Amino acid sequence: MAVWTVWEHDKFEPDTRKAERAIFVRDGFSWWASLFGPLWLLRHGMIVVLIGYLVIMGAANFAAAEQLGEVATFYVSAVLTLWFGFEARALRRWALARRGWRMMDVVEARRRVDAERRYYAERLASEAAGAPGPRVAPVTPQPWGAVHSQPVLGLFPEHPR
Repeated sequence: MAVWTVWEHDKFEPDTRKAERAIFVRDGFSWWASLFGPLWLLRHGMIVVLIGYLVIMGAANFAAAEQLGEVATFYVSAVLTLWFGFEARALRRWALARRGWRMMDVVEARRRVDAERRYYAERLASEAAGAPGPRVAPVTPQPWGAVHSQPVLGLFPEHPR
């Protein structure tokens, strides 16, 4: 089974419009993003990530071609496109959070249609019970290296300040 995150935006004011415009993002590897990286990024409107993708791919291929040769350039390019396939959906979630979308729920389903059915059924049931609202706390993008005030799991009970 796949895990899907559900994203809604506040610009669609009534709750019913927010639910109708929800975006479902599957977790895991994306073959489409790996094979057609720039086109996949354009399709999802991720211009900032596209610029970063082109800069990193260009710099890595240039450096490999200058230092290692043509065969190594092919392997560097192949590794980077596979890596992008693994990270593409996480980058999509980051881009959605950056544009003001909030993660409202996490749904487990085999296909997107099943994820939508499960999400809307749970949403209708919670609204009928009188408890509207997200099951998951909304996600806000944090700057790199931000210190969190929540306790850290593991051997150390508090984050060092």
